[in-house]
Amino acid sequence: MAKLRHVAIRCDDLDWGAKFYSELFEMDFVSRVGPPGDDSQGAVYLSDGVVNVALIKVHADFPNAKPEGINHIGFVVEDVDAAVARAESLGAVSMMGNMTREEAALAGATWEVKMKTPDGTVAFDISDHFWPGTGTTETASSKVEATA
Repeated sequence: MAKLRHVAIRCDDLDWGAKFYSELFEMDFVSRVGPPGDDSQGAVYLSDGVVNVALIKVHADFPNAKPEGINHIGFVVEDVDAAVARAESLGAVSMMGNMTREEAALAGATWEVKMKTPDGTVAFDISDHFWPGTGTTETASSKVEATA
């Protein structure tokens, strides 16, 4: 069975992207690659210790410079309210209108808070529970407590 290794996000400003994603999701900086002194291309790698987020800046003639198909990415956090507040402080915007977290939770095991980056180019979900099929239905906080 294949295992998810990374999610690549096209990003025109690698410094901004590294700050945004590392602060929002408390991810660790792994490395930055690209030609020294050439800000027209490169990548920044962040990780949660299991899956990496690759922020990539590529030329228009790069083989997958304009991909289609990914709808959004989802993150599990210990405290949804704190993560949403952090996202909003970094300029992210809710895509849920006036829907409350409690109303969203009526969707059951697949509920999440839907947001987008300040420039609107990347949609992401924030939840405090693991996803169906990932081997557990515990919340992130109970999983952390159980392993502490």
